[in-house]
Amino acid sequence: MSKEAQREKQDSGDRGSRAADTDRIQVAQLLTDAAAQGRLQLSEYEDRLTKAYAATTYEELDRLQADLPGVTVSPRRGGVCKPAPSTLLLAIMGAFERRGRWNVPHKLTTLALWGGGVIDLRYADFTSTEVEIHAYSIMGGQTILLPPEINVEIHGHGVMGGFDHRVPGKGTPGAPTVKIRGFSLWGDVGIKRKKRKARRSASDPR
Repeated sequence: MSKEAQREKQDSGDRGSRAADTDRIQVAQLLTDAAAQGRLQLSEYEDRLTKAYAATTYEELDRLQADLPGVTVSPRRGGVCKPAPSTLLLAIMGAFERRGRWNVPHKLTTLALWGGGVIDLRYADFTSTEVEIHAYSIMGGQTILLPPEINVEIHGHGVMGGFDHRVPGKGTPGAPTVKIRGFSLWGDVGIKRKKRKARRSASDPR
């Protein structure tokens, strides 16, 4: 067998082998890049993103990015997820906000004390398949916005306040899971699914 035939056989075997979580996350980020640059319409982006999270083989992932200009399919497969560093967001008589394109860490802690905040995950880059959000509102309020495909588990509670538990819709199998814990005291933690909007420009992700 020639070297070229051997390479083709190896490439074919790689494409049919099982994809890792890191590969799905990487492709999801490439698709988000393409959408931000206007190379994918919103509906096409969301469709491909759902398929990327549900993909089980490299061949499926390669098909989702093969027609994107300037994208080279990485020959390196698998590897360990490297989540962004844990983050603490405080709104003490003030406000915090995470919107648009940002790296979601494995662990995020938020505190709204006589203040408010917004965590918008619709356009964010996930860096791990599981995200823990510890949300605390004391005489304040905060809102967590989830895109349609993300899975969610909620274990928080409210004391003379509100902590959303019922989030309509189901996520996509294989998509990241956001686990939300915490409490509200005379405050509110709102958790909602919200559809993405078509971006008017790269500088206006909302």
